[in-house]
Amino acid sequence: AAVSKTAYGGSIPSYPAKSGGMQMETVNKTKEYLAGVAAEARKVTWPGKRELWESSLVVVAFIFILAVATGVCDRAIQFALGLVRG
Repeated sequence: AAVSKTAYGGSIPSYPAKSGGMQMETVNKTKEYLAGVAAEARKVTWPGKRELWESSLVVVAFIFILAVATGVCDRAIQFALGLVRG
């Protein structure tokens, strides 16, 4: 059985025949990207125990303050809606 040349591209100028060139280019670009990621990861400075502890406390305190503020606003809205409803 004869195979059509157009079934897999190659005879149409806007759809050239497939080759392994695109795959190798993708592999090379991926390797280059990962090498860059590794280089940047080596530049990272991690916080010490004290700095990590202090930052964690700030986050927990902020969450607590935000929870209290949200609760106060919720109660105020409930009170206002209670007045409107009668």
